[in-house]
Formats: sequence, C-alpha cells, structure tokens
Amino acid sequence: MIKIIAKILSYLFHPLLMATWFVLFLMLTNPFSFAGMPTNIAIAVVFINTFMFPAIAILLMKKLGFIESLEMPDHKQRIIPLIATIIFYVWAYLAIKKINYPFMMGVFMMGTLASLFMAFLANAFFKISLHTVGISGVLAATLLLVMISPVDIGYYFIGIILLTGAIASARLYLGAHTIKEVYIGFIVGLLGQFIGLILYHA
Repeated sequence: MIKIIAKILSYLFHPLLMATWFVLFLMLTNPFSFAGMPTNIAIAVVFINTFMFPAIAILLMKKLGFIESLEMPDHKQRIIPLIATIIFYVWAYLAIKKINYPFMMGVFMMGTLASLFMAFLANAFFKISLHTVGISGVLAATLLLVMISPVDIGYYFIGIILLTGAIASARLYLGAHTIKEVYIGFIVGLLGQFIGLILYHA
C-alpha cells in the first residue's frame, strides 16, 4: 500500500506538472489576480507549454532510443531531455509575460527556469531529484505569496510543507534517489525561486 501511495504521489506531482499545479493554486487563493483573463486559456497555456510539449518530446526521445526509460535512472540520459525542457520553459515564460499573467506566476516561471539551469549543471555529476526541485519551488513561491497575498493562505502553506515531505519520502521509499540527491533537489528548488524573484525585478 505504501509503495502504491508513493507511486501515485510521484505521478500526480511529476516535475513537469508543477507549473500547472501552481497556476491552479493561484486561481484558488487569488482568483481576482486573473481578472479579465479566461480561466481555460490561463490553464491551457501553462499546461501545454510546461507539460504537454516537454512530455511529447521525451516520449519521442524514448521512441528514437535517446533514453532507455521514462524514469531515466542514469543521470547522463537526462541531459537531452533537460535541454528540451529548458527550451519549452523559456517559451512558456515568454508566453506568460506576453499574456500578462499575475506577478507571482511570472516570478514562479523565472524561478523554475533558474532551478532548471542549476539542475542541469548538477546533473553532470549525479542524478538530482527533480521531484524535490519541483515541489520545493512551489513551496518557496507559496512562501513569497504568503507575504504579498491580501488573503490569509497560511494553512495552504502548511499543507504544502507536508506535501513536500511526503513527496521527498516517496522518492526515497521507491529507491529513486539517495538522501543527498533529494536534499540537493530541495535546495535547488528553493534557491531557484529566490533567484527568480531577483531576476524578475531586474
């Protein structure tokens, strides 16, 4: 049962889905910040560019033999998929800037790009946990949102802290990563968002 739960958490909170989860979270907690923007368009732009396109590219890489499995247990096999993901995320960031998404969505995407670049560099040496990079990015962005949100979202922040621990534990339980890989992923995700905040203001 624990293994099943760990797998569900890993699939449900896949790194490529983090941007979609965050835009949904923004709509839940600060719906007024999307005033004048059709909800379906706001979600579709993020989902298509940050999940669908990278996922299709990775599936094609597997079909063509560039990677052996979708889990990519060898960190060297992650090089090309990470490059492709970075390209799609740059595209997504530009689309979000052009459509004038809420401030925090822009910060989150810039932070995600910073995290992806750091993860790419770390990947040259070991298999960093992209799951913890993703969820800790959401955690850091939520912390920033707590500080500027006109409504109290403290309980949501506590929930995301618990979710972060659950996802990290799931990756360890499944044997997908070592403790070092999980912790470094966590640090990269956090640091990326704070770098994103600085760069977005620049």
